[in-house]
Amino acid sequence: MQLLRSGLLVGAALILLGCGPTQSVVPLAPVIDEAALRRLELFGESAQAAEIVWRSSGLGIQIITPGEGAAPTLADRVRVHYIGRLKDGKIFDDSHQRGKPSDFTVNRLITGWAAAMPALKPGGRAIFFIPPSLGYGGMRSGIIPPVSGLIFEVELLAVNPEPTVKAGGAAEH
Repeated sequence: MQLLRSGLLVGAALILLGCGPTQSVVPLAPVIDEAALRRLELFGESAQAAEIVWRSSGLGIQIITPGEGAAPTLADRVRVHYIGRLKDGKIFDDSHQRGKPSDFTVNRLITGWAAAMPALKPGGRAIFFIPPSLGYGGMRSGIIPPVSGLIFEVELLAVNPEPTVKAGGAAEH
């Protein structure tokens, strides 16, 4: 009886071994959704940071420093320092190079900036990833080619700041 039982166990083991895969299993490549592929196409590798919050509009916001106080509304004027880049790193605008921050009314900015500004508070810094539909679309703007993703590093210095005074005493808005 013991011999019969041992024989059955060996036979069962051989059958099971013959049922297994004959080739090694290759793990599947990670699946990247279409939105992630589009972000990679528009913004390059920088769009893969886990800290970026992506909105359904395609706008991405990565908060670097949250800031404090009241966030700007569409009707507010803001004073900001910023650097605008394309996905290849080419800078197309830089307030630092001009030596002074810029003042803007939020609702007069490109759609992507206007939508992203309320995510910042004074003293805050963020990176805005703006798709063409919220930027310049199919138009060329200076050195920015049509249908370009725009990457802006923005520091919100103040909401509704006092106007700066030009050298001749006139207020600059």
